Amino acid sequence: MIQEFFDKTLGFMLNWNPIWAILVLSLIISILIVVIYKFTTNQEEMKQMKDGLKKYQQQMKETKDMEQLGKIQKETMSLNMKYMGKSMKPTLITFIPILLIFGWMNAHFAYQPLMPGEEFEMVVTMAKNVEGNVTINVPEGLEVVGEKTSLITDKTAKFKLKGAEGEYFATLSSNEQEIDKKIIITTAPRYATTPESYKSNVFKTVALGNKPLKVYWKLSWIWVYILSAIVFSTILRKAMKVY
Repeated sequence: MIQEFFDKTLGFMLNWNPIWAILVLSLIISILIVVIYKFTTNQEEMKQMKDGLKKYQQQMKETKDMEQLGKIQKETMSLNMKYMGKSMKPTLITFIPILLIFGWMNAHFAYQPLMPGEEFEMVVTMAKNVEGNVTINVPEGLEVVGEKTSLITDKTAKFKLKGAEGEYFATLSSNEQEIDKKIIITTAPRYATTPESYKSNVFKTVALGNKPLKVYWKLSWIWVYILSAIVFSTILRKAMKVY
């Protein structure tokens, strides 16, 4: 339901170049964080504490007396803890919404999609001491390239698959246990969870052959987001005089 909500509200960004979508989302999130921070904290008090920390830092640079330095460090730590405590309220307010948006971004910008008609690999990692074979069964529209039974070697079993555009569930069975793995084949920026973990004493994880998406140069979406968020937040805090 949450994914569907974000697909409806933010889905238009999936038609953009990924870097622009991530930069815009980074800017929006940075604005929300800074605005909420500004209006849920006593900015006059926060400024006083920030100035106090700068003063202590300057004193630590200038003092050569080790006893005096220890006192300043203790006062700095106490003031810094107080400052962080005051910052917790806006952090708690924004934590869950941002976590949900991150989940949506990770579901669309972390990997490239599996394309219709192209072969891809499925790697099944087994739990410790599990031996034998793994058998795969697929629905109509999805095809196993090669054998449907794979020998477990070095705790893994591998399959080659391909299919038409659509969403499928492949059934994997081994040692009298079965699991279902969702597979999404599409030209759109969507993909099933990979690798996906299972609470099983036979199956550990199942990974699909989605290639990691490099949004800019060799950077993944999370690094593009982090770097841009630092820049946006710094500029916004100075512009809005947020301490």
